[in-house]
Amino acid sequence: MREVSTRLLDNLPAIYRASDSAGHLRRLLGIFEETLFHGDGRELPGIEQQIETIPGLFSPLGNDDAAPFTIEKTPDRFLPWLATWVAFTPHALFTPEQLRIIISRIAPLYGRRGTRTYLEQLLKICFDEISEVTIDDEPIQGLVIGQAKIGEDTLLGGERPFWFRVAIDAGRQNSGSKITESHHEFEQRVRAIIDFAKPGHTTYDLRLRFSSPDETGTHTA
Repeated sequence: MREVSTRLLDNLPAIYRASDSAGHLRRLLGIFEETLFHGDGRELPGIEQQIETIPGLFSPLGNDDAAPFTIEKTPDRFLPWLATWVAFTPHALFTPEQLRIIISRIAPLYGRRGTRTYLEQLLKICFDEISEVTIDDEPIQGLVIGQAKIGEDTLLGGERPFWFRVAIDAGRQNSGSKITESHHEFEQRVRAIIDFAKPGHTTYDLRLRFSSPDETGTHTA
């Protein structure tokens, strides 16, 4: 049986310590010490030990300097909760390992939200398959001799306000991934991130090109 601790008793005024000759106060305080500082020693840690694990809940990539018996990194079940703290709502589209990387890198981008740079960087953070992202928020309008391509970059008629084009080059899926997906599923996830990151009043065209010539596709929103 563990010896009754005197940690709480030692912090009482001397008059209470001196009058506890029978040890009743010591044993009473020992009950609170078990809950506050020790727990049951295995499955149920004490409150003090649980407080020490809090920094680990906010460390998606882990902390090499974590103290013994503390949480080294955010548990998988807490990742969706932590994603809401950094306002990343499409978290259900990603695996826990992907989500760890996104959460750890998204906060520094907040100052650029709603910009072309923000969208470009966020797409690369979310998808390691993406090798290049080009966003044209000032596409050429009308017919330009020697440059215009009918049906691709030329409009016959009025201009499209608040519109931009996203061109993405994507390589093969990470071979270390346990999840495989079709190009259509990949496109849907890309669109979800663009819809999340773009200003709400804008529209866009998405042109997604895969690495192999026979896997090239052009998609228009």
